[in-house]
Amino acid sequence: MASLTPTPKQQIYGSDGNPLVGGKIYTYAAGTTTPLATYTDAGGLTANTNPIILNSLGQANIWLASSSSYKFSVYTSADVLLYTVDNIATPIDYISLVTSLASPPPIGSTAPNTGAFTTLAATTGTITTVNATTITATGTITAETLTFEGGGSMTKPPEPGIQSITAVAAASALTVTLNPTTLDFRSSTLTSGTIVSRTIASAISVVVSSGSTLGTVSATQSRIVVLALDNAGTVELAVVNIAGGNDLTETGLISTTAEGGAGAADSASVVYSTTARTNVAYRVVGYIESTQATAGTWATAPSTIQGCGGQALTSMSSLGYGQTWQTVTRAIGTTYYNTTGKPIMLSMLGTGAGTGTVSISININAAGAFVVAQASSASNMFSITGSIVISPGASYVMTTSGITAITATELR
Repeated sequence: MASLTPTPKQQIYGSDGNPLVGGKIYTYAAGTTTPLATYTDAGGLTANTNPIILNSLGQANIWLASSSSYKFSVYTSADVLLYTVDNIATPIDYISLVTSLASPPPIGSTAPNTGAFTTLAATTGTITTVNATTITATGTITAETLTFEGGGSMTKPPEPGIQSITAVAAASALTVTLNPTTLDFRSSTLTSGTIVSRTIASAISVVVSSGSTLGTVSATQSRIVVLALDNAGTVELAVVNIAGGNDLTETGLISTTAEGGAGAADSASVVYSTTARTNVAYRVVGYIESTQATAGTWATAPSTIQGCGGQALTSMSSLGYGQTWQTVTRAIGTTYYNTTGKPIMLSMLGTGAGTGTVSISININAAGAFVVAQASSASNMFSITGSIVISPGASYVMTTSGITAITATELR
């Protein structure tokens, strides 16, 4: 097999198309104005002058250091700049590269690999040439592990389908922890579909301080969602009450408020983290359910701690999944809470006696009552029906006009 010969001498032409006799080439480290030597011979024993002065044919012997990238600025003999070219490097020596791949040092070695390798860790690694060009090595691939023919291997750690989280109630505070893992996040630029992979090498936590209710209600079960934030490459934790109705589909960015550590994180609709963050990508990594006798006094251990893989849980939390119609007792004027962790459907049958306009209204999260059923009765006996969806964690209370009895059923 034959190969095309490289240019034996560097030939430079002027803007008039003629050899640049007496021209000058200044050589710098790539991206800088720091002079960087070139050589007159392949062994790199004799350095060129800097600038390099072209001969009577506009030529020069220019050999580059194989481990460096250069910037060349070409001038006329009268020191008029013609052009600059940056990031000039030697071609990859594939013969030497293949030879070096044959016998890498054992995985986990603390000594740098020789040849064209960078150091490999026990579970991760990248094969990179000396010119920072990523290549693909030949070997046996099994379950995301590349085993080299000459010995050694590299493995990409898979992202767990269910994240490992913990939650501990102590000293009236709640400490939530995400254990070491790897997570993929969307780009922080909404117009980009690029993903970034982040490794959490050690456990990270967020503390809900004593007195902070997160919008929970005393003696009522709550569900607190645990989020991982990508803060410019550093993964941090945040928490939010599902009753707040935030969009947690992982399809956008999220902003948080600092928990503060002073027992004042009391809103169900606010996402709280140790430090406030603005417009960061996030992942849903789990949730915690608990019932505290006094909201903000985190004294009772959670009844459920569930790690999840982001949207893997979303569809199963939708209306109708794992739910049945049930007859429930719902008194007029009494506040109830949806503690199921899913949306529920409330259907009401109102009955009474008399004539005139009758109605059933619902007030959700104390946002104001609105009518879900209304009719005009011209007889002494009547009935009306209405239904409404109650979001997870929401409170709801029925009020009526002209109604004496309510029969309620819920899809829950």
